[in-house]
Amino acid sequence: MTGYDHFIDAEAASHILGISRATLYAYVSRGLVRAMEDPDDPRKRLYDNTDIERMRKTKSVGRKPRDVAATTLDWGLPVLSSGITLIENGLLFYRGQDAVTLANHASLEDTARLLWACGDHDPFASLEPLPWDSNLLELTKNLPLTERCQALLSFVEAGRLTAWQRDNRNLWPSAAALVRAMTAAASGSQQSAMPTHLHLAHTWRLDEKGADILRRTLVLLADHELNASTFATRVVASTGASLGASLDAGLAALSGPLHGGMTSLVEILFEEINAEANGAVVIERRLRRGDSLPGFDHPLYPDGDPRAAALLALLPRNDARQSLIDTVAETTGKRPTIDVALVCVRRELGLPSGAALALFAIGRTVGWIAHALEQFQQKKLIRPRARYDGPQPRKS
Repeated sequence: MTGYDHFIDAEAASHILGISRATLYAYVSRGLVRAMEDPDDPRKRLYDNTDIERMRKTKSVGRKPRDVAATTLDWGLPVLSSGITLIENGLLFYRGQDAVTLANHASLEDTARLLWACGDHDPFASLEPLPWDSNLLELTKNLPLTERCQALLSFVEAGRLTAWQRDNRNLWPSAAALVRAMTAAASGSQQSAMPTHLHLAHTWRLDEKGADILRRTLVLLADHELNASTFATRVVASTGASLGASLDAGLAALSGPLHGGMTSLVEILFEEINAEANGAVVIERRLRRGDSLPGFDHPLYPDGDPRAAALLALLPRNDARQSLIDTVAETTGKRPTIDVALVCVRRELGLPSGAALALFAIGRTVGWIAHALEQFQQKKLIRPRARYDGPQPRKS
């Protein structure tokens, strides 16, 4: 049972939590407990004991406000209300619409209008692209991607009084301009009036099929509820800072290796497999060393990330890629996340190094803006408290 030691059966899981089997199954469907097929009996399921223990601790917290608050920052209870994105029963919804279904036909601009609640108004329709100064592009071209985007986006809002508007309708033009600018900055190109996926396809010299894969990818990346970068965006927006400043916070958080920067770790894993020519050997070696398998297993999707499944299904079969996914599933029960799918898209389409993170930043800009706009309307500072656990003050 190597690789499955932290999984337990339904009887043990139900006993630990003091719940019925039906309640356990409900926890799984809501993404609170991860489950996998029992390798010894396909008719049965096994349950992740780390999730079971987390649920047990959450239940034992009871009604103590201090303890409840401490659990919210680690995949815990919701900390604020939002009408933008729902993750439920292993599915992702944008304002009530299934994101995977939406990606079958919508563009990133369509998704922006949905998430920003624009109705029939199209803030992209009359937007004139502003060219970057060629010297500016030259100065920033060697910066890390997120820092390059932060540097270039600062020029988009410079001198715009509309940056300080707090009525969403008045902010939509600035929001659309920031999406266009992010697309150009992340891809190292001039701004364009073309739809985002066509702009990128032109920059990266892709055919119609490649452009369509980019379109679907961007839609699936548009938002993901209250992840680290979105929370950072909302915190900054809650202070009354501008839309651009709020996006700066999102970019900073996205750069971290536990968030958007995870794609670089997935790239390293793929390079190891290419060098070894045997994915199983690489996986076994990593597991023996206690190393992680980046890009596999999302806490909110016990049965697999639907975004990853949708994107991987678009790509031609690749034996090495499929062997990796199958080996990880067989040895650990973990399934690929959007990070793995992004790297696979980059490699399949022959996109430049760093394009996976670029796609993440461009797509997620739409969601960051949606959350900033929502936060502006709440007119309330996000100011949590810390529970002090340092040395106590000396008594005089």
